[in-house]
Amino acid sequence: MLHPQERTAILILTGVLILLAVMSFLIESTGKEPFATPFSETLEDGTLAVLTGSVTVAANTRTGDHLMLTVNNTSVFVPGGALDEPETTIGEIVSVIGIVQTYHEKKEIIVECPEDIIIRPQ
Repeated sequence: MLHPQERTAILILTGVLILLAVMSFLIESTGKEPFATPFSETLEDGTLAVLTGSVTVAANTRTGDHLMLTVNNTSVFVPGGALDEPETTIGEIVSVIGIVQTYHEKKEIIVECPEDIIIRPQ
């Protein structure tokens, strides 16, 4: 048999767990975009950034079947398999969300998953 204090503690813990589950669901359903900073060359490496613009180049890397996009003169690294038909993105307006990284002294965005590339209606 539980003492009243133990029942109260279990109720509080259950309530906190339910609250955490609901908050986690709400944050996940919102996506990354509200938490991302608009991309600029001055952002520090490791910052979550969003870049919106027209895709001018879509080319596969030499190894790993990865993809490099150029959006507003900024390189965007897309891991292999994230886009089914990358050639169709040329000329499209996209928003990409990813981590800022410096590569060969130039800032770029590293996309983590396909959901981080959003094709915008023109």
